[in-house]
Amino acid sequence: MTNVDVIVVGSGAAGLVAAEEAAKHGLNVVLLTKGQVGRSGATATITGDISVDGKTIRNYLGLRGNEGDSDRDFYDDTMTGGAYLNQSALVQSMISHVGEELKPLLEAGLKVAGIGHAPGHRFPRGVLISGMQLLQILTRRAVAAGARFRDEFYVTDVLRNADGVTGIAGIDLRTGEAHSLAAKTVILATGGSAMIHPFRTAPEELVGDGYRMALRAGAELIDMEMVQFLPCCLVNPPLWRGIQFPWIIGPQSSTRAWLLNRYGERFMARYDPERMEMSTRDKISIACVREVQEGRGGPGGGVFMSWAHLPHDILEFLPKWYGKPLLRETWHWEGFDFRPLIERIKQGYAVEVAPASHFNMGGVRIDAECGTAVPGLLACGEIAGGVHGANRLSGNACSQFLVQGRIAGRSAAQFASSAPMPEIDAADWKEKLAEVEAPLLASDGVQPHTLASQIQDIANRTLNVVRNGSNMAQGLREIRALRAGEVTRMFSASKDRRYNRNWIDAQEVQSAALTVEAIAMSAVIREESRGAHYRDDFREQKPEFHHNTVVSLKDGTLQTRRVAVAGNETK
Repeated sequence: MTNVDVIVVGSGAAGLVAAEEAAKHGLNVVLLTKGQVGRSGATATITGDISVDGKTIRNYLGLRGNEGDSDRDFYDDTMTGGAYLNQSALVQSMISHVGEELKPLLEAGLKVAGIGHAPGHRFPRGVLISGMQLLQILTRRAVAAGARFRDEFYVTDVLRNADGVTGIAGIDLRTGEAHSLAAKTVILATGGSAMIHPFRTAPEELVGDGYRMALRAGAELIDMEMVQFLPCCLVNPPLWRGIQFPWIIGPQSSTRAWLLNRYGERFMARYDPERMEMSTRDKISIACVREVQEGRGGPGGGVFMSWAHLPHDILEFLPKWYGKPLLRETWHWEGFDFRPLIERIKQGYAVEVAPASHFNMGGVRIDAECGTAVPGLLACGEIAGGVHGANRLSGNACSQFLVQGRIAGRSAAQFASSAPMPEIDAADWKEKLAEVEAPLLASDGVQPHTLASQIQDIANRTLNVVRNGSNMAQGLREIRALRAGEVTRMFSASKDRRYNRNWIDAQEVQSAALTVEAIAMSAVIREESRGAHYRDDFREQKPEFHHNTVVSLKDGTLQTRRVAVAGNETK
């Protein structure tokens, strides 16, 4: 592949939309993914909603929306949910354009399973869809526009010179060879970093690769301390661990399940007495963990969710009206058969649940056109921070990736149309190649999988739902020591190049370690509780912390600073 105008890294919905849009302008567009197009990334796991205001749902999309809703109401709910750390221009763009992005997908055959009303939204706004079907449609559209795909290609770095982006470096997993590829622009659409936590809902490839690439290229990150944990995920059995099925048949579907501690007390009365279990994800996650920490949890380290107060026919009716056919009347959901669990629930048993790492609100700092501080480098989707503030409302992730994917593709096309084809700096490529191949060429050292477990342990102990300064400071010391020591001595015991899991683990460990340090640094300096960032040593939200936290990488060292929130909101 030569003379590439636009490289898109990541094959989720954001990347596919970006690739389609850039290719529509007649440019040479290549999408690279370390997985497989149409089968990997967080989008593939969605059986959920795309947020659109009710008036647009009804009058523009022709679905059953609430005309009493408006784009202003949607904006206000998103800003309130994000505790006013959101970048107002990004929020307004998402809300204003999501309808026009969704309509052609519906015309292309995307099936709607209903309109959901999720916590944090004053009106039903969730257009329920299947992520896998969405990926299939977006893939076909990108192919039709002329974009080309390269599966199983792990991009490890963005290459640049003094003027900006020159291309990418990475590993072709099929051949085991490291390659560089010149391009005028690069769009990062690599998703988040849920895998830094041992209890998570997202796919295993989400380790923070994009954050590492962006930082090393000279871009900045914003609000990395804001990590969303999805409450009410299954604790046991191990096969189901982290699956969000209880949340789906509870608050997500507006079914009034109860959250109970070990004493049978509805503990949400202490944390959000008005909304109770219909509170937002951040508040419920914090409440669940505090109950466990204060000795009122269950045997598996979670709390209990119960439907015992409901008549059986209420529960039986749920799959007939909510998300059909995503949730089937046979109680099959996301490939799992939950009939045994439902029968147990009908017998009056509660289900033990806990919050799981789910989504990054923080990410690469972008402007309204998805541009970064590096000329020619753009970001869209979950990897891009700023739109959700301190907490994301349900369905807003899908709205974000559709709208930002389009903007990023258009911006990349405009940039590439007038930019000359760059030459990769030989010294830059040589340096990146040596770093990529170091674990493969080393004869001994530290096994990457051991470090991956240590990183998860640090994140789990110090950067979980409930945080405090001393624990986070300890975690920061540990991750810095790990990055300065063992991470530099990783080696691959296998010397085979093709599909070498040891070698790939070594690359992913570097991404995860840098991501954890960025999160820890951002969290330590925010001495308040706001949204998903909850500190038991600073439990109140403070006006003086109404700012964004920005992370940059200077001479190999992470640095943080505070910047004013863009927009006029001052909460």
